[in-house]
Amino acid sequence: MKKWISIVVFLFLGSIFSIQTYQSNQVKPTNSKCSYFRTGIFENQCESGHNSRFKRFSTYQVQEYNSLFIKEKIVWTGPCSYTVTLLETNDPEISDFIGDFIKVKMVNVEKNKYKTMEQGSSGKTSSCVETKIGEIPTNN
Repeated sequence: MKKWISIVVFLFLGSIFSIQTYQSNQVKPTNSKCSYFRTGIFENQCESGHNSRFKRFSTYQVQEYNSLFIKEKIVWTGPCSYTVTLLETNDPEISDFIGDFIKVKMVNVEKNKYKTMEQGSSGKTSSCVETKIGEIPTNN
């Protein structure tokens, strides 16, 4: 009887270890996929109808649309999340929002694009699809 209890306990502990290993392996690909998007050139299509192209550097990003621009500071708060703060713009419709921030979570991460779940400092939520279309050239 003791032998059977030992076997059952061994199998139970082995299955818990296997489940934990499987779950930890499932998280790593998403995190590594997200790091691909830390810098680059992107096209942005939002559910609000706002479309733009932007360049993301390690600490800021610059969006361009029509003849307007937005410069935002970017701070990575996790492997797949970041906060952008509006630093400057020549868009008169949003110039009053300089200093406001948006918290962004990357979801549905694919090879060259991801969907965002965004929450502004006002509490308003929105979503965009950001597609990486290139790398930023380095000056050597």
